[in-house]
Parts: sequence; C-alpha cells; structure tokens
Amino acid sequence: MKNIFKTLVLSIFTMTIVSCEDEQNLAYLTQKDASFTIITPTNGEAITLNESSPNNPGIALTWNEYNYSTPASVTYTVELAPNGSDFSNAQTLGSTTNRNITITADQLNLAALTAGATPFVQSPVDIRIKATVAGTNPVYSNVITYIVTCYGCLGKFAMGTALSANSTWSNPLTLICNDDVLSAKASFVNGKFGIYDTSGNTGSVKNFSFYAGQNYKIVSVLTDSNDPTSTFNFTGTPDTYRIKIDQTNKTIGIAKSTVNSGIEPVSYWMVGAATPGGWSWTGSNETELPVVSNGIYEVPVNLTNNETFRIWSANDGGDSWGSPNRNYPSFANDGYTIDSELINAMDGDSNFRYVGPTGIRLFKVNTVTKVISVD
Repeated sequence: MKNIFKTLVLSIFTMTIVSCEDEQNLAYLTQKDASFTIITPTNGEAITLNESSPNNPGIALTWNEYNYSTPASVTYTVELAPNGSDFSNAQTLGSTTNRNITITADQLNLAALTAGATPFVQSPVDIRIKATVAGTNPVYSNVITYIVTCYGCLGKFAMGTALSANSTWSNPLTLICNDDVLSAKASFVNGKFGIYDTSGNTGSVKNFSFYAGQNYKIVSVLTDSNDPTSTFNFTGTPDTYRIKIDQTNKTIGIAKSTVNSGIEPVSYWMVGAATPGGWSWTGSNETELPVVSNGIYEVPVNLTNNETFRIWSANDGGDSWGSPNRNYPSFANDGYTIDSELINAMDGDSNFRYVGPTGIRLFKVNTVTKVISVD
C-alpha cells in the first residue's frame, strides 16, 4: 500500500514538473509587448540606387524589440517581397541579434530586381522583420513599402531547338542585360525556343504569348509556335543573329550578325526626325534596320507622325551623310510597293514622310518581293 502511495505521489510530482516545463516553453510564445514594428525607414520612403556606389547603404532598418515573457535570444531576419504579395516568395536580406541592420545598395538592387522592380523607374517593394527563438514559431513585424529606383537589370536564358548550340539545359544561351535591354548572339535554325528567368527551370519560361500579352512588338520571323507551350518559332533563314529584347520600349528584334563588334555592314540604317535619333549620326542615334531573313530588313521602331526619314545602305561609324542612301522615289522607281502610311515628303530631298500614328511599329523592307510595309 505504501509503495502504491509512493508511486502515486511520484507520478503527481513528475506531472507537476512536466506541466511547469510546458508552461515555460509556452511562455516563449507569449508577447510582453505587441509593438514589434519597424521604426526606420517609414512607410513610403524612397531611394535611388547608384551603380557607381554599390557598397553605399541601400536601406538602414531599425525596429522595436520583440519581447518574450521569459528571457530569450532573438534572431531578427529582414525579408523583402514583391509589393502586395503574401511573402510566400520572400528573399532574405540579412539576419542579426541586434535591432538594426544596414543593407548595401548592391544587395538591395539585386533583391528588388528579382522581386520585379523596373530598372530606372521608382518601384515599390515590401519589407518586414521576422523574429525567431529556438523551438518556437516565428513572429513578424508590420510591413512597410519601400520605393526603390534600381540600376542595371537581370539576365535571362534561352533554350530550344531553334538555337542549334543551345538546345538543352546543359548549355543554355545567356542573354546579357544592360539598361533593361537583353541581348545575345546565336546560331538560329528553324525551330522553337523559350526565354527563361532561371537556367534549368522550365517553369520560369517567358514564351511568345507572355510577351505578346505584354504588348511587345515582335519581329515577324519570330512567331507563336501555336502549341500548348506557345514558345517562339523562328521562321527566317538559318544563320547567325543577334536577338535583342528591349524591356523598356517593349520590342523584340533580331539582326544578322557577321562581325564580333562595331558597325554591322549587312544592315541598312534609318536616320531622320521620324526616328528616335532624329537627323543625327552622333553616338548610336541612327536606327539599325537589320537583315532578319534573306533579303528582308525589319526593325520594331518608334515612329513619329508627320516626320521624315531616309534609308542608308552603309554606315562608316561616323557622320555617314555621304554613304549610299535611298529616298522615296529611289524605291518607287525601282518598282517597290510602298505602304500608304509612307509618302513622298516633297521636301526637296524627297525623303519618306511617315503619316501613321506615333508609336512602336514594325518597319520592313522586303527586297525579294519589293514591298515596304509598316505594321
């Protein structure tokens, strides 16, 4: 009987100890202070990041301490996510046991771009602090929106049967990004390919229908594959081309490539007030009108209503006014059918005058069928 009583007392004592331990563990999940919030920066503050100062502060954060009901070592982690999201794809900017942290401009720039920020444009991202203690669930601060103007841009990848040397993930084509323009040089054959955010990840594809849905002007030799993948289909003459995706102006073009650097000798060139560079050869003001297939020259270009231009067949790398060039009558007298949105300017030089709406258009000179069109 005594043994039974001792056993009963011991069991009650053990249960009491376990209960106390459980209460102590649960105490770690109980806040003393509900004011776990970000102090600086305040919601809506903005910063412009500079490529020449990558180690400068991009964001300096301070926050109130998250107090647990018993002493605990708290780790604070800064998370960044796309504006308005649920943080399910949040990126970690840094962790500390202090209540402040500074993130460099270079690190913030990459994270903001990854979260969808547009280069050189004020873009909102969301930031919060995660507090964790070993053995407990994390808790989170309030969310602030930080306005970031990024520099540079993220590269992408291309892969598919249309890219003869880049048809598998073992060797994808890398599109280098500069000032929000993606570009790469590759050998194209007739076939399909996709553009991907991440190498090896087919789920990160940006296919033809994606860009078309974003109202991109796409060169005519790149079409929709019209299959469930809706990837790009290259229909031009197999050759080496440069592909260029301008994410600011929303254009996708290709250009036959015969040189590693400098002026492309097989291209035509557009110069005039109707084109983005005006009547100037300075820098890269002239608009390249490249070969996209045998005998076909085509470029997506922003044309200005009621302004004029001329087409040059050579570019010496400087002021090429004396290089071979052609005006409206030159093509008309050679039997070309010319789009009704292009007329003879009757300006003394008989240049082309563009009379269509101002905007990005596909300008094409087909030297095989002798047609000049604007789409």
